[in-house]
Amino acid sequence: MADRQPPTPGEIVIMAAGAVMLIFSFLHFAGDTSAWGTGFFPIATLLPLYGVVMALQIVLTKFANVKLPDSIVSFTWEQVHLALGVMAALMAIGWLLTDVSVDKQIGFWFEFLGGIALAVGAILLQRERHTGAIG
Repeated sequence: MADRQPPTPGEIVIMAAGAVMLIFSFLHFAGDTSAWGTGFFPIATLLPLYGVVMALQIVLTKFANVKLPDSIVSFTWEQVHLALGVMAALMAIGWLLTDVSVDKQIGFWFEFLGGIALAVGAILLQRERHTGAIG
């Protein structure tokens, strides 16, 4: 049975960030190339993929009546979200700090904000599920 509770703030942040990152990954990331284009694939493509994996897990379990295993290789879903979210944020910061000669475009900036949002959402999700409340 699907979780019939409304989505928590952490879940909403992750779902929104994942959707935004996927959409904006097809726009220019740097120069005239998207995150899926030559020169950036597959490294820059990991940012939207992390967001899609995180958002998809929440959407499937929250709204689509899908029961996924409680853990993956002994990691809970909250731990997976935290690892992917922090990795996305670190990668986004890394892209910001490297190759300053390349003009970063709108796709990059939404990937950057999405990466930070994934980390924030994962931290919120940890707090919501393990303390029962935020704050």
